Amino acid sequence: MSRRSRWRCSLSERFAGLVCGFLNTVASSGSAVSLPILMMMGLDPIAANATNRLGVLVGAMTATGTFQRANQIPWRMALRVLPSVTLGSAVGALLAEYIPARDLGIAITAAVLVAFVLLFTKVKAAIESAASAPVHFGIREDMIFFGIGVWLGFIVLDGATYLLLALVLAVHLPLVQANATKSLALVPSSVMALIMFALDGAVVWSVGAVMAAGSIVGGMLGARVAGSASTMDRRRHLASLSPRRFPPAARRAASSLSAGEFSGSTKAAARSATS
Repeated sequence: MSRRSRWRCSLSERFAGLVCGFLNTVASSGSAVSLPILMMMGLDPIAANATNRLGVLVGAMTATGTFQRANQIPWRMALRVLPSVTLGSAVGALLAEYIPARDLGIAITAAVLVAFVLLFTKVKAAIESAASAPVHFGIREDMIFFGIGVWLGFIVLDGATYLLLALVLAVHLPLVQANATKSLALVPSSVMALIMFALDGAVVWSVGAVMAAGSIVGGMLGARVAGSASTMDRRRHLASLSPRRFPPAARRAASSLSAGEFSGSTKAAARSATS
């Protein structure tokens, strides 16, 4: 790989990490951008799905630290959410390991398209306009978070949105506290999935490390936006996450995924990243 190509590849990885960390923190799906970029770089669906977890993990850890410093994490409720999400992520990661790469690629394509469709719906408006009610957590919520955990372990794409929806609409946490709890929940679920994928040799660490560097910046920026903005500012910010505002590279990545353009292999990607 030439020096110029290596520089472009590294820049793409950092960009994917930054966007992933930022969007996952403010409620949307960063993996809708980072996963297609990883696959366009030559990683097969299994390697892209596994490597993407490193960026998600580092971004979530950075955001959680920022929320904690601002005393915005409701630890009593968060500790009730974490076991179900973490256990579910282990089940989801096992499922992803046993599915053939082609089938996983199709699942990723469908998930990316759903993520972009959700941007046209009123999901964000529903979160913002949720009526205040007493905070509640029972067996139903345990089952909801276990199911979300399975999805987080399987692909993770849009999992941050599903977590936020459940925390606001089912548990009735205030938005800022829900965002903080969501970021915290992404940490153990990502650790669980990452360990299982790593044991299977599916993680391309050189690519994931560069993504993680970008995720640190993205997670910090996202936590500041989610934690300090006024309600009107947050609405304006969430509205700015329209597909039209996504970078052209991300839109081209999603288009190529929908056309079924899965190229390259894990070994080739690893050689390219380290050459």
